Amino acid sequence: MGCKLTASITKDNCCYSVAGIKALYLFNYNTANTYELEEDLIKAISLSGSDRAYKVEYIEGSASWSDELAVNGNGGKYRTHTVNFTLSEYDYKLLNQADALSLGKFTVVVVDKSGRVVILGRNNGLSATSFNYASGAADADANGWTTVLTGTEMEVGKLLKNENVIASLVDTTMVEA
Repeated sequence: MGCKLTASITKDNCCYSVAGIKALYLFNYNTANTYELEEDLIKAISLSGSDRAYKVEYIEGSASWSDELAVNGNGGKYRTHTVNFTLSEYDYKLLNQADALSLGKFTVVVVDKSGRVVILGRNNGLSATSFNYASGAADADANGWTTVLTGTEMEVGKLLKNENVIASLVDTTMVEA
């Protein structure tokens, strides 16, 4: 049986841990993307062809992610990776990306506020299950494009060695409306 623990699970009680996402990156899912591992950490990502990664600027405090165990009716197990974020803009630049966000399939890298860098949707990609705009009604209501990406995976989200692994792949092209 290959599902046996191989080490003790301990907690380092001498450090702080802050919840939330500090940075969010998307790149188009492609089976030709490759990942170089070193001691179970991803130390390099190679994207197919001329593909690039894109940093997403979301409303502060609106982004979260989860990696959940799911069990089907026959006892099979898999992981569900989910990423949520809200975009504040309703302008030409965002509208040009709306179809891609709604209909595309992505791999997502999240950097949490404690510095952990996790990749989600590496094997099967994440697709939008929601991409909706809400204006809010009262002056202080939240407004923006609420985006939910989700997908089925066969592994717990892998850790990247550091944020530079994904940051080096980011497209820095700026488009003006």
